[in-house]
Amino acid sequence: GEGDARWNSPRVRTHLLLQAHFSRLTLPADLAADQAWVLARVLPLLQAMVDVASSMGWMQPALAAMELSQMVVQAVWEGRDPLVKQVPHVGKVLDRCKQAGIESVFDLMDMEDSERAQLLHGLSTRQVAEIAGFVNRYPNIEVEHQIVDADSITAGASMAVELSLDREWDEDEDGEVPGPAIAPFFPYTRGEGWWVVIGDPRTQALLVVKRISVGRQLSTAVEFAAPETEGVHELKMFLMCDAYLGCDQEFDLKINVLPAEDESEMEEN
Repeated sequence: GEGDARWNSPRVRTHLLLQAHFSRLTLPADLAADQAWVLARVLPLLQAMVDVASSMGWMQPALAAMELSQMVVQAVWEGRDPLVKQVPHVGKVLDRCKQAGIESVFDLMDMEDSERAQLLHGLSTRQVAEIAGFVNRYPNIEVEHQIVDADSITAGASMAVELSLDREWDEDEDGEVPGPAIAPFFPYTRGEGWWVVIGDPRTQALLVVKRISVGRQLSTAVEFAAPETEGVHELKMFLMCDAYLGCDQEFDLKINVLPAEDESEMEEN
């Protein structure tokens, strides 16, 4: 009947297949094939949604599309699942993690070796090695930022923030930095990319999105138009990953915008 037709609509079906993916449900072969088809296409669509949100100046939708990208790659529910569930095989010891207060990947990193061995007791040597591989690869990035010519920002004029990113990296790790994302539930090879987002939380206006890839180190500048209204603006800058949850960072950018220079005065000078 009409209800069946609704269940078969591509939109509903896609929605359900993505939810099944975030919940890590085992699907029958035909649905699993449909799900793989959807997963092959959803990340470029989310990138396109970020581009649209960016051109429209919408901050929250852009950040939501970025978080959804992380959920797709890692097959977890943001806000519902503990972040440590991304780590391979940890799904088997989630109850123990909860009892030990281990919520995030960083919590797992910071444990004493003996405590971690206890937590992972019962997993095979290979599984423990895969866990170590994920934890070593998980992005731990130190960020320094500076507003360029902070004393002379004028309304609507171009301004810039300089960024210096430094990744903590185990020198014993072979291969390129950072290498493909470790994502056991995502059926395709996937790199690790980042977005820098600057916006005004008060007006929810998105000022700029810049796509970057971070190796061991990166120095870059993000340029954008200063707000049109003079006075103090408390902007936010986000560093958002597209492949892992829990490693995003947020920074306050407080700027004082001076009145725009009057063009007629400039012509006279």
